[in-house]
Amino acid sequence: MKVGQRLFLSVLPAVLGLFFVAALAYWGRYARTAPELVIVLAAVAALASLVVAWRNTSYVAHRVQRLAGHSWRTSGESIASRQHALRELGMIDELDDIEATVAGLSDAVVRAREDAARHVREAVARAQEVEALLQAVTERFAVRAQEAQLPLHILLSSPFGELNENQEEMLGAAMSAVDAMDTEVRDLRKLVQLNRGQLSIVRQPMNLAELLRPTLAIAAARAESAQVQLRAVIADTVPRVTVDAVQAQEALTSLLTDAVTHTEKGGDVDVDAGEVDGSLVRITIAHRPALAATDTAVPLEMRLARRLLEAQACTMEVTGSSTRIELPAESASHIER
Repeated sequence: MKVGQRLFLSVLPAVLGLFFVAALAYWGRYARTAPELVIVLAAVAALASLVVAWRNTSYVAHRVQRLAGHSWRTSGESIASRQHALRELGMIDELDDIEATVAGLSDAVVRAREDAARHVREAVARAQEVEALLQAVTERFAVRAQEAQLPLHILLSSPFGELNENQEEMLGAAMSAVDAMDTEVRDLRKLVQLNRGQLSIVRQPMNLAELLRPTLAIAAARAESAQVQLRAVIADTVPRVTVDAVQAQEALTSLLTDAVTHTEKGGDVDVDAGEVDGSLVRITIAHRPALAATDTAVPLEMRLARRLLEAQACTMEVTGSSTRIELPAESASHIER
């Protein structure tokens, strides 16, 4: 039976009741007596109407409640098979079609969620496997680099026999390449440790001038050899910052030396540090004129510097030839705690 027919049958008792009430009103006047047949029919119709209305209303309400509350316990396939059997008997209605559609959609959503959760678990497992592999490789590379550095250093400092100028240059180039490889391997190893949560970060209040002193000294030496002018302005009223001194200095040193490296000879590198508000201290590194970038890939040391700063609740933003670093001030850390 269709839903429309059920609703029509639910309304029909009210229509019949209206006619019987009109009939009773006609025969209920003075000196008129209602026929017994009318009274019997009215009573039978009232009881039948009550039963039909109750059954149809409860049926529709139950089916709607099942659709709204997803109270079925069977899968979409079992609902489809049951539908097929009811269709052959001619007992199916629109609510059965709607229920089958909703059940199919629900099964599809459940399967999609299970597939997504499985893909996430597989991706996490692969990422952990790759991180473990990278850590093992970096440890072996570090050992191999140290094994190569020692004989090269001995050959350069006290060569066995006479070495011509070309041989010394070749040994020096090899030594520089091994040193660069060792530095990159160490950076990669630390980056893997950061991603795996194995690097200890201890944040403590520290004066900004003391934090930048070794960084500026290293950058000044690099700037002098690169014929670049380095200027630093640190406001006297800057509050202390809450960072891990060792990790923050390593990140800031990488950023400053990178700015010096990518500045043309005779150019300028300006470092400005001041308080933004009561919760942040901003360090701005600007260099000009900047060298044209030959490689658009972000260097490993810059990636490590960003991750080291983010691990200390700092932010880093690179815009053209300017880099802005924001560090949490001591007052902000106290409020946060």
